[in-house]
Amino acid sequence: MPLLKAQWVPLKIAIFVAVSLIVSAWWILPHHVIDIEDTSPPDDDIEPEISASVNTTAGDRPLVVYAYSESDNARANLRFFITKGLNNAADFVFIFNGDSGAARMVPRKPNVTIVKRDNTCFDLGAIGEVLRKHNLWRRYKRFITMNASIRGPFLPWWSKSCWTDLYLDKITETTKLIGMTVNCQPRMHIQSMILATDDVGMGILLDPAFALSASQDDEFGSKETPVGLSGCYGDWNAAVHAEIGTTGLILKAGYKVDAMMTAAHTVMGGIEAYCEATGAGDILFDKEYFGMNVHPYETVFIKANRDVDPWVLDSMTEWHLKMNPRGSDACGV
Repeated sequence: MPLLKAQWVPLKIAIFVAVSLIVSAWWILPHHVIDIEDTSPPDDDIEPEISASVNTTAGDRPLVVYAYSESDNARANLRFFITKGLNNAADFVFIFNGDSGAARMVPRKPNVTIVKRDNTCFDLGAIGEVLRKHNLWRRYKRFITMNASIRGPFLPWWSKSCWTDLYLDKITETTKLIGMTVNCQPRMHIQSMILATDDVGMGILLDPAFALSASQDDEFGSKETPVGLSGCYGDWNAAVHAEIGTTGLILKAGYKVDAMMTAAHTVMGGIEAYCEATGAGDILFDKEYFGMNVHPYETVFIKANRDVDPWVLDSMTEWHLKMNPRGSDACGV
């Protein structure tokens, strides 16, 4: 019996060591954790060109172009947009400017295209470059361009509207540019974080022959520098100058512009009269909207990168994700 015990002790030690090695090996083996950033192929599979997934016979389907540059805030805004804004009723092009792993967050769908490019030209220039490539814009009649500085769409639970329709339905025979908000300084212009237009308006914004027609001297640039979506803007001042002039291009062509914000519609005569009456500047800074801040139900999106009303932003984000995990139901597809 002592001999048997002497032989059993080394055997138990050997079994324990073997089991320990197996457990240790299991922990070092690669394993897959499901999260939103691992739901689509790696960046190596993404073509830096407009692919066939963009509808070649779009008909009346709108095209939504989303410009992204990496930051923590932009990533949170993109994540929310994918959940609440992405739908099957429109075609989507996501432009990733510069190094970013965020492209992995975007689902691979037939109506979604991802474009990766160097971080040049700022958002307006990048959007224009992508739309001009292979005459992509000529396949569509209606457009929304936007960037990752805003979060949304936010709609009340009782709303049955598709967020794209809320913007695009404001386009008429006479009004060719719609945005969230209007800034009256240094002259009246629709702010460019989200813009809606049709093929007439887009043709004006993209045409380099028009790019100087509405350019004026201001603190950001001169009348000799282009505006709209036709240029590649080398610095922030040039990009702001181009944004301001975008509205001028539409007005110069004989059309009107409009904004979703309520205050712009409180003066008879439209937003031009609003600017004449108030001279209001950038209302998207804290308490600059006549002593308060713009609520996302007013404009569908909220400017999210200025640390304005973080409690409102966080609460609205949390509530809307709980209220309905997907945002595409109202878009009818």
